[in-house]
Amino acid sequence: MSEHTGRLGLPLIQTGQAQKEVTHNAALHRIDRCIGLHVRSRNLPNAPGAPQPGDTWIVGTDGQDVWHSKDGLLAEWAGEQWTFRAAPDGVTAWVEDEDAFIVRSAGQWRRGLPVAGLVIGGREVLAAEPSEVAQPHGGAVVDVEARTAIAALLTGLRAMGLVS
Repeated sequence: MSEHTGRLGLPLIQTGQAQKEVTHNAALHRIDRCIGLHVRSRNLPNAPGAPQPGDTWIVGTDGQDVWHSKDGLLAEWAGEQWTFRAAPDGVTAWVEDEDAFIVRSAGQWRRGLPVAGLVIGGREVLAAEPSEVAQPHGGAVVDVEARTAIAALLTGLRAMGLVS
């Protein structure tokens, strides 16, 4: 029987194991770090001063001191020491100082969510480059309200990135 789960490496309780609560609590702490992952930053090469328990960073390049050789790993302050672990591909994280989501893909942290488009009601949207739509012009006085409404629609579609 394996000692850890395949994806997140959560410790499994073994048959006849003493102090099962230690293994169980370690698994809960790891789940707590993975679900809704929130990191303070991903650019620091050194451990920050005065971290709070549970605060997590992604170690920046050229990690130094206690973060030496830990580039790209999740570093969580456990209250008395740092714990380090690699995140599996597919994990997303909110990066506080960038105000953005990042995702772990092909062993690297990348900004943005890994989607080519969205499917809403079975219809794929936001998956292609915005198409050019000409602004209406000309026509009779009767068309003024229609042109105004169309212009407002185009402004909204442009703001959503659906047309350019």
